Amino acid sequence: MYQELGSFFNPSPEMRELSILKAIAENPSISQERLSREIGIVPSMVHRYLDDFEKTGLIKKTGENRRTMSYVLQGDGRNRLQYLTVAYLSDVAKIYAQSRSVFGEVLDFIGINGLDSVYLYGAGIVGKMLSTILLFERIEVLGFIDDSALKKGKEVGGVPVFDPEQVIETDYDGIIVASFAHSSSIISRAEAKGLRRLYVFEISENGSVSLKKHD
Repeated sequence: MYQELGSFFNPSPEMRELSILKAIAENPSISQERLSREIGIVPSMVHRYLDDFEKTGLIKKTGENRRTMSYVLQGDGRNRLQYLTVAYLSDVAKIYAQSRSVFGEVLDFIGINGLDSVYLYGAGIVGKMLSTILLFERIEVLGFIDDSALKKGKEVGGVPVFDPEQVIETDYDGIIVASFAHSSSIISRAEAKGLRRLYVFEISENGSVSLKKHD
């Protein structure tokens, strides 16, 4: 299933159409209830899409009732799925190129300084965003470091969250402080616990981003 983007990119009818067609291609007997859960729309909307697909010849329904119902992609349906997939990947490529230009300085800094394996100090929104980008760029994110008892020992986006003292003796290339609002206090706590090789993720007043080594 294709993952929809965040709140800045509201899901379009084309995105929902693509998601439904792909789900049907992978599992023709998928139920409308499961489609609703996976795509994140109400069952009545799923029903409308399926009716439209049948009327336009994209799918053919088989089965006498809901339990035995299957949806078979027709030739036009397969063509539509291929077209929407190409359009989706084209848009994703554009978004990636734009994000790469925004984070280019940060990624270049990471490469120049050999930060191949890092911890992210702060498992909030900034940390999660950085984790997604770094993992996509094949940079090893060893884990989050966080002082919150509610987060320690859990995972955020599949990345484990550690207490600061758990990582002191581990091997890492750097610790990126992933909080622009509380970076100073995080640095103070990190230094007090003996953590080393600290780098600070910064967002300037004009919206540019950078990564700097803490001296």
